[in-house]
Amino acid sequence: MKTKKKYTLYLISPHQKYINYPAHVELAKMFGKKRLMIPLALPTVARLTPDHYDISIFDEDIENLPLNKIPDIVGITTLAATITRAYELADHYRSKGAIVVFGGPYASFMTDEALHHADSIVVGEAEGLWEECLKDFENDEIKPVYRTDECRPYKTQKPPRWDLIKTRKIFQVAVQASRGCPFNCDFCLVSKMFGRKMRYREIENVVEEIKAAPSKYIFFVDDNLTINKKYAKELMKAIKPLGISWGCMCSIDVATDDELLSLMAESGCFNILIGFESLNPASLDETNKLHNKAATIYEPAIHKIHSHGIHINASFVVGFDNDTLQEFDNIFDFSMRTNMPSVNLHLLAAPPGSEIYKRYQLEGRLADCNPELGSGHFPTLHYMNMSQIELFDQYMETIRRLYSFETARIKAEKLFSGGAFIRKGGEITVYLKARLSWIIFKEFVLTTDPERRKLFRFIFSLIRSKKIAIDKGFSYLLLMLSCQRQIAQHQKHIVEYRKMVMEYNSEPWKARRNAS
Repeated sequence: MKTKKKYTLYLISPHQKYINYPAHVELAKMFGKKRLMIPLALPTVARLTPDHYDISIFDEDIENLPLNKIPDIVGITTLAATITRAYELADHYRSKGAIVVFGGPYASFMTDEALHHADSIVVGEAEGLWEECLKDFENDEIKPVYRTDECRPYKTQKPPRWDLIKTRKIFQVAVQASRGCPFNCDFCLVSKMFGRKMRYREIENVVEEIKAAPSKYIFFVDDNLTINKKYAKELMKAIKPLGISWGCMCSIDVATDDELLSLMAESGCFNILIGFESLNPASLDETNKLHNKAATIYEPAIHKIHSHGIHINASFVVGFDNDTLQEFDNIFDFSMRTNMPSVNLHLLAAPPGSEIYKRYQLEGRLADCNPELGSGHFPTLHYMNMSQIELFDQYMETIRRLYSFETARIKAEKLFSGGAFIRKGGEITVYLKARLSWIIFKEFVLTTDPERRKLFRFIFSLIRSKKIAIDKGFSYLLLMLSCQRQIAQHQKHIVEYRKMVMEYNSEPWKARRNAS
């Protein structure tokens, strides 16, 4: 039997220049890591690759690329926030004779532009297309674009190649149990990438992947893990014996099912990301997020989730046509009323391929700025009622308020006093316990900041009275500290950032339209 020729393959996640605070880079550093987790696409594509490829995976946010070594073929995953660096890398490797293939959302929807820098683009899901691309590459017949109009079956998946990842540099690993989203929000790409029909993996297949994962800390990257409540409950029952700590994304209607919330908490769920997006009903209408309006009333739903000892990571977007600068105060006040300490605040962007991108492009409302600014904390559009610099300044002021230690203490006093967060989380090593304890002692005890001390004293009193698990109390302190550190990093560059925004700043779109 003829031996197949060996090839070298690099799979790359490019460096993201502008990282927003919800990425929790500073929190990862406290744990001695480079980042919380890496894109699941890289180890997944590696698993799809035949055995006669010598594969190396590089995430530039955790390690440097060996640019002096040139593989036979390079695969690069693309986002708007990383596309400038992706193009630089692609141009470099192509100039040295390597074949370059792009994947990911940006290249999937901007294929004509991306083909100026790549030999080929795999559009959408990689399964099936990536294998076809590699066969054509081996025969010197690689095509410019690989795509399919059909969503492939998703009942079973081989486990990702975590053996190719420097997992000691990341805190948690990603797992995906389902693909698709039945909703069609204007600013979102999920249904465009994965279809509107939900596809689910066999639960035992998911369980085996988790068992083989190199971490007991898991994040389910499904866009709505609990949309099928029957499936979610069976999954929770199956993972309960595994002793993992996990987070996920789901919609607010999870609060309507006490049994599901109990199963989530018992199986190790400590955090759920919920896309509230807006408190303005007109903005929800505008962006086609109608399912939020039909969901349980927000405040009782939040209280119900908290009562099960599960944190909410609340996501909000400001910049819709019905929004004014008042939305920032509304979101801040809402977070105080509902005691939500973790708020991911973003400025509206229009990712290529989304409905809002198509509409704003036709209207001439895409700001003339670098795509890498589309990381959530820079204005990248022409907004109806706000100039870009007004929006940016108010954003920066609001996130400082959201993560002040005074705000953190006020929320903690209401959130934790009832004793809902007493369940212990995952185990950590003795070394890590010592490291994190020192950080807390240094930052919250050896400090002249009275608000830090007040927060620490309150959390410590709850730990002593057994109203909060020690790991939950310390995690809260570390989360608040890390967010404030990341925001402080933004503030160090505020003059540079404001200058960048002012270069494309304009009057609100309504004023410009009326003037014309």
